[in-house]
Amino acid sequence: MRPQHIEAVTVNHNTSLYTELMLRSLFAKHSASLDLSFTVVDNASEDRLSALRNLAEQFGVALVQSGFSTQTAGNSHGEILSRFVHHHPDCSYYLFLDADICFVEENTIPTMLAELTACPEAFGIGARLTDWSGEKEIAEQYRELVYCSRLHPCCALVKNTALFRTVVEEIGLSCIRYLGAESETYWDTFTLMTKVMRTHGLRHILSSKKVLHFFSVSYPSDDKEVVERKEHRRDELLREFQQQSG
Repeated sequence: MRPQHIEAVTVNHNTSLYTELMLRSLFAKHSASLDLSFTVVDNASEDRLSALRNLAEQFGVALVQSGFSTQTAGNSHGEILSRFVHHHPDCSYYLFLDADICFVEENTIPTMLAELTACPEAFGIGARLTDWSGEKEIAEQYRELVYCSRLHPCCALVKNTALFRTVVEEIGLSCIRYLGAESETYWDTFTLMTKVMRTHGLRHILSSKKVLHFFSVSYPSDDKEVVERKEHRRDELLREFQQQSG
């Protein structure tokens, strides 16, 4: 096992243009010395997959099918990530990335790696999230729910340990509904895993680095105007990175 080898994964769910932006920004903002292998797992997307396939080949990124589709009844994200961990046991770290993020700062992943290594009681580290400007961190009142109470998988680096793999094998990374006596609570992807790791005295930390996150593009919940504004911003950034790479 290479001492700092990272296995990175993202799920493409009819989000090929967002995934292209994420990949282009990742490679533009990081040096070639980063020891990282990348896999895009696709849910039989029906959008511009051929262009994404060409880009993946250019960057040496594996593009594989999940066996799910965009018509699958439930949210398959956590299950796909659990399977990825199961099939990649020999790395030093896992890097989980949402398709709808954009790297806006230089060398985000090496910084996260150094910060995680310096904190023995941390099992993983998450990037801070910005609004669509890529500069201003999301409002403080949202941070607890979004990434303080759990390790958010939109940009999360996790140590590959026997404990982490066991938790993934036994309970998985999927979202759940926790049924109480008088109410039920929705726990999003990675929440249950984060809580289980805490029972072992391990916690997640937040990086000094930030990434832009569009939020909720794989399973849209926004109205048409917000969707169009997101797409406009995505396309602006995508053109910038395309021009940089020639």
